[in-house]
Amino acid sequence: MRLTSLIFLLSLLQSPTGSAQQAGTITIVLDDMGNSLSDFQALSLPKEIAFSVLPYTPQAKLLAEKAHQQEREILLHVPMQAKADNQMLGKGALMLDMQEKEFKEILNRSLRSLPYAQGINNHMGSSLTEQLEPMSWVMEVLQAQGLYFLDSRTTAQTIAESTAKISGIPALRRHVFLDNVKTEQAMEKQLQNAVQLSRKNLSVVIIAHPYPETINFLQKKFKKPAHGLHLITLNQLIPETQRLAMQRKKSQFQQANNQGVASPSTQIH
Repeated sequence: MRLTSLIFLLSLLQSPTGSAQQAGTITIVLDDMGNSLSDFQALSLPKEIAFSVLPYTPQAKLLAEKAHQQEREILLHVPMQAKADNQMLGKGALMLDMQEKEFKEILNRSLRSLPYAQGINNHMGSSLTEQLEPMSWVMEVLQAQGLYFLDSRTTAQTIAESTAKISGIPALRRHVFLDNVKTEQAMEKQLQNAVQLSRKNLSVVIIAHPYPETINFLQKKFKKPAHGLHLITLNQLIPETQRLAMQRKKSQFQQANNQGVASPSTQIH
């Protein structure tokens, strides 16, 4: 009887149910940052949570500076043409009717406005991220500056991630949107969906937004160690050889362009 019990316990530990008690590997990015003073509340969140900042927004530069002081990872949230509501894109938008020179200059100018960025992801972009030529232009700019691309996946037909990989750019993708519904119950459900994905050997990237409801939810969730959650940075999802190559390229680009900006959150963890 004792032997049978021991075998049963061992089988539980080796089963998916037993392994499901292991911590999931989760990365969180807060998109649409920079529009509001309330965005600064997000600085109280764990520094593993990255900020993706919209270019030219009222609080962009100060928010990025504060986040950089925390050694928090920063992305440039690049507006890209969508299939609807393009009037909401804002300044610095990349559009399909642009020629290569204008397209790249707009992206370069946006990057200069936020020199702490280690990568970019698309804001909207359901049209542009489906098109090879403009996405290739994006990757050429990132390649020159030692930056990575996070595909927000605003369309199922996106080719952004695959274009980045073909171009030799470190590429990541969004798996879960946390706060399409801004209730604690809905966000908890999305977070648990992400945890379940992570237990299938995926490193899961969650995109959220600086809504008061979202910040409150995350503050509560990470006020004390959260069972079943292992929060890491985006950079930790990039292989070490690629991270080192990015750092060298970024440093070379900054030196060549007289940009003395060092980003502590690009350090190898």
